[in-house]
Amino acid sequence: MKILSFLVLFVCASLADNTIHQMSPKQLHVLQTVRDVAKTIPDKHGQTYENTVSAICITESSAGKNTIGDFHNKKSFTKASLGPMQVRVSTARHVSQNFKALSWLNKLNDIQLAARLLGDTRLSAKVATYYVVLLHNSRGNSFNAVSGYNGGMVNHKYYDKIMKNKAVIAQLVSSGKLS
Repeated sequence: MKILSFLVLFVCASLADNTIHQMSPKQLHVLQTVRDVAKTIPDKHGQTYENTVSAICITESSAGKNTIGDFHNKKSFTKASLGPMQVRVSTARHVSQNFKALSWLNKLNDIQLAARLLGDTRLSAKVATYYVVLLHNSRGNSFNAVSGYNGGMVNHKYYDKIMKNKAVIAQLVSSGKLS
C-alpha cells in the first residue's frame, strides 16, 4: 500500500512539474490575481480557498488561456461559461443574491455581466471565490463543494482534476512563482 501511495504521489508530482514549466507569464499573472482575490474572501469559519480556486482556474481555463467555454451548442453568448474561472451569467446572478458585496451585479443586464465576466479577471475570481465559499458553507465538505463548482453533487473526475492542480499550485508557490 505504501508503494502504491508513493507511486501516485510521484505521478502527480511529475504531472505538476510538467504543467509548471508550460505556464506562461500571462497565466501566472492570472493565477496570482485569482489567489490575491481569494485570500480576501473567507467562509463562515474564516477559511480562505486560494489554493482551491487557483486549481479550479487551471482546470477550467488553463489559467486564463481559454476564456469562453460551453458555447458550441448555446444560442446566446450569455449562456456560455466565461472568463478565467468559467462563470456563467446565471451562476454570477445566483452568487450575487447571496453576498451583499456582489449585489451591484444585479444592476447589469446579461450582456453587460457577460462582458465583465469575460474581461475582468478580478471579477471572475471574486464571483468564483464567493461561489466556492457558498458551496463550502452549504455542503459542508470540500469534495461536495468542488463537485458543485462543476454542476454536480458528486463528481469524482472533476474533484481529482482539482486535486492534481492543487499540487501544481503548491509547486508554483514553493518555487516562488506564486505567493
